Amino acid sequence: MPSRTVLIRQLVEAISPLLAGFEPEVQSAVLADLLAMWLAGHLGERQAVAELREQLLARHIKLVRDLIPANEKLLLERVQVRGRG
Repeated sequence: MPSRTVLIRQLVEAISPLLAGFEPEVQSAVLADLLAMWLAGHLGERQAVAELREQLLARHIKLVRDLIPANEKLLLERVQVRGRG
């Protein structure tokens, strides 16, 4: 089994082409629906689940924000490489 980092990268590379070329609103809606499914999958006592979902969502949004600079750098590097070719 590959490391978690390798597995994540493989999944991102497999999923990204499915969203490529669609309008930002469509991409956003797909990602939002997947996130909602993930959160809805955490079941249990109503109050505890509501708190857990809030915590998971907050951690997820923090992770997204933390990943923006690295992803922006990668995207800019790809654009620069294409501009040279």
